[in-house]
Amino acid sequence: MAVKVYHDSDADLSIIQNKRVTFVGYGNQGSAQAQNLRDSGVKHITIGNRDDEYKPRAIAAGFETKSISDAVKDAEVVFLLIPDEVQHTVWKEQIKDNVPANATLVVASGYAVAFDLLDLPAEMSVVMAAPRMIGPGVRDRFVAKEPYPCFVSVERDPQSNALPTVLSIARAIGATLGGAVESSCREEAGIDLFAEQALWPAINSCFREAFNVLKAAGFSDEAILHDMYLSKEPSEVFERAANVGFFRQLKFHSPTSQFGQLRGTKNNDGTALRAQFEKVLHKDILSGEFAKFWSGEFTTGSAELEQLWKETEDEPISKAEKAIGLHD
Repeated sequence: MAVKVYHDSDADLSIIQNKRVTFVGYGNQGSAQAQNLRDSGVKHITIGNRDDEYKPRAIAAGFETKSISDAVKDAEVVFLLIPDEVQHTVWKEQIKDNVPANATLVVASGYAVAFDLLDLPAEMSVVMAAPRMIGPGVRDRFVAKEPYPCFVSVERDPQSNALPTVLSIARAIGATLGGAVESSCREEAGIDLFAEQALWPAINSCFREAFNVLKAAGFSDEAILHDMYLSKEPSEVFERAANVGFFRQLKFHSPTSQFGQLRGTKNNDGTALRAQFEKVLHKDILSGEFAKFWSGEFTTGSAELEQLWKETEDEPISKAEKAIGLHD
């Protein structure tokens, strides 16, 4: 199914240039996008941030900085760029009763909107401009005038002006230079959570069990880890895949490697993996069960995360890394 891709020519930069903009959060994305907007001619930018290490950075960068509740009071456009797991709490306690009801809310992660975690006024427009790039990359590529991928969407449009607004925002942060892809909060959040809860766990498990099998066969920690990833070969493979395609990158490997990988992939029909992936996507993520757990009023997610980290330190592969000198 073809989707719309928006370019600079589709966006009117003057729309966001003439708005009063507030950024809630001056972390990696907040700092990058605020600076990009300022460089794109947006004159009225306020940073709403708690008293943490990011607030002095906003002040040093020359931005007017206030408490979150004060910063949103006269905003026409509000960027909510704080971590997913605290957005609903900050919204409820500091934003909801202070932000103008007819403001436009901008998210860079679809999570809170997709799972209906924010109590939004009926008059409020909601859009997404979601760079598929870490914050420093968003800034660096903007300065270098280099494109980067981004998703955009209109989630709510009570004033019938949300699409021009989000396209203006996307252009101001540099996202329409290479083309901003039409998407949705549900799609962005679903794919992102799927990668985090299904795809990468499968990859992590493969490396963990590969280490255990090779170690049991008598191979050394140094040889196993260097061959698997300390050489940084996986990063080279993914870079090639991004440039030429997932399977076509195999042509840069030896014939022995090509044969082994292609035959091994063919012989594993993926039935069990597909079933696990479908469970995670539908039962855990799209059902809202994960959001209910991670963002619930009485969630134990943070405590469980700490316990999971402790258990990870006891994995043989973690101990091997420590033994050969790897550290944070």
